[in-house]
Amino acid sequence: MNAAQLFVAEGTFGVLDGGDIPVDTADWSNGLAAPMSHGAIILTGIHTGDVQVTAEPLDTPPPVGDTTIWEEIVETSVHCQSGQLLVESLDLGPAEELPNLATGGPGWYRLRVHAHGRGTNPDGTDSEPVERYLLTAWPAPPPPRPSSKGCGREI
Repeated sequence: MNAAQLFVAEGTFGVLDGGDIPVDTADWSNGLAAPMSHGAIILTGIHTGDVQVTAEPLDTPPPVGDTTIWEEIVETSVHCQSGQLLVESLDLGPAEELPNLATGGPGWYRLRVHAHGRGTNPDGTDSEPVERYLLTAWPAPPPPRPSSKGCGREI
């Protein structure tokens, strides 16, 4: 696993596909990882400052492992068009110490985001990281969407 200190501005950092940020397509529904048409935005607790990020590209889904050290864990599907999913500061660009999370090139990935410390200094500023993130990603199609039923028939 690779770790880096990452600068956060405006309470976000990215897992970006070729540096593009199609923020107008973001799904903000889970409050931690907002997938976009390609790539994702990660929402932090602090407004501005540094966070600690560990990234691990995988070929297969990881075991759940010890969840007690994390306060939040979210998993979502992320599309990669370019073959590169890079962890990036939205102000400073890619974290060179962190690997490309797209092990299988272009396609769909599951992104699991673990977070700890997001409630320590909400909307504040920290130069020493008080928040930690673990990002894992592996090639996988998005799960099927549940069908809706209305009036006894599928819609």
